[in-house]
Amino acid sequence: MKNVNYNLAKLLLSKMDNVWRLENYYVRDAEAENCHSLAALREILQDEKRHIELLRQEVAKRCGSSKFD
Repeated sequence: MKNVNYNLAKLLLSKMDNVWRLENYYVRDAEAENCHSLAALREILQDEKRHIELLRQEVAKRCGSSKFD
């Protein structure tokens, strides 16, 4: 696998892991404690989801043009 493709895949996996943790632990814990950082965590969650979509689209483009090898 070319380094650029590995980097995209690795970054996508990392972002997906961040979203999973935010949804399943960080935001939920902040909600339970009525924590002042809840708004920041929700904003980070939305940013991570947006980044995932950008990376997904890039990987799809590379696959479609036979550059994901």
